[in-house]
Amino acid sequence: MKRTIPSLIVIGCQLLIVGLFFGTVFNDDVKLEKHVSTIHNENLNKIATSVSILFKEENVMTDEELEEKLSNITLEELPSTDVVDKDLKEKKEEEKKEEEIKSTPLVSVDASKYNSNEEMGFKVTEGNKTYTLSDYEFDVVVAVVSGEFDKTYDDALGVVSVILNRCDSPEWRSWSGTTPYAQVIRKGQFEVYFAGMYLAYMPGGSQYGGQKYNIAKQAVIDGLNGIRNNEYLGFRAWFVTSYSDKYIVYGGNRYGYN
Repeated sequence: MKRTIPSLIVIGCQLLIVGLFFGTVFNDDVKLEKHVSTIHNENLNKIATSVSILFKEENVMTDEELEEKLSNITLEELPSTDVVDKDLKEKKEEEKKEEEIKSTPLVSVDASKYNSNEEMGFKVTEGNKTYTLSDYEFDVVVAVVSGEFDKTYDDALGVVSVILNRCDSPEWRSWSGTTPYAQVIRKGQFEVYFAGMYLAYMPGGSQYGGQKYNIAKQAVIDGLNGIRNNEYLGFRAWFVTSYSDKYIVYGGNRYGYN
């Protein structure tokens, strides 16, 4: 009996020592695993950040430069959300400004270049309703007027005035549209548009920038800014004598109310 008790004590001590040993080992393993996991996650985040920044570099890097960049990268190099938001805001403002530029150019208008002939129904007036067009719409309207008017600024403004008078007319607005562009592309109204002759006066066309184009362009700009010389709603070529006997230029268009 005396021998049994010491033996049990020895065995118990041995088991306690073994338990403490394995407990310490397992505990260290857990701590090590957690530490390695933390480092691993931090490294992944750092690599992801580095790659995103490197893709923004304008020049291709060598392997050595890439390795150096990855090793030296810090979180401070990342753009903040404030910077990103500011960039987006500035981009939207630039797009808005570009959109505003794409409209009828407003220049100093001079009505004195036009002549009146009240007996024929032509009186130059200012302060009429103004209209704004996009760049493309403006080009089309100028091209159509270039092909439709004859000889002088007065006849060019006569054509422009008819187009704008239609925009003001409730009947024409409901039928053809509310803008000068809608009026000139209305089927069956302006032959130079549907016959394709207006294309010669569009950007890149053979007559673009020529004398006739420049006269029409100035007349369109003046008309869109409120200058007109008649209240007519239609016109025909000079040889259509049955249409009307009203004209602002001899040999030019004949104007009427239909």
